[in-house]
Amino acid sequence: MAKDHRAGSKVKGDKLPAIVMASDLLEGDTVFLTGKGWTRDSKHARIAHDQETADRMEAEGKASAAANAVIDPYLVPVEISDGGHPVARHFRDVMRQKGPSIHPDMGKQAEFGPLT
Repeated sequence: MAKDHRAGSKVKGDKLPAIVMASDLLEGDTVFLTGKGWTRDSKHARIAHDQETADRMEAEGKASAAANAVIDPYLVPVEISDGGHPVARHFRDVMRQKGPSIHPDMGKQAEFGPLT
């Protein structure tokens, strides 16, 4: 079994609130943990505001990875927008959350709208 190679969040300071981000194993899309599984729309991601919830969510992500539903699940520190949506704090995760930048009029960027 592969070892967990992630070095941890690149965000300095408080790591909460956080969401769990992963890649869908079959589609390759970035997905976000919800209360009922996974979604491509980060606006529906479950948000951990305390460490106990974050630990449970991380364990759910790892269980989904073990079941071959997703790969590379990890906690992503977020800020909550004025609209109540989680927005990643590190630029790498922001890019994953928004999707490819070459055609913002296509794909999930157009389907789900801006992160506001």
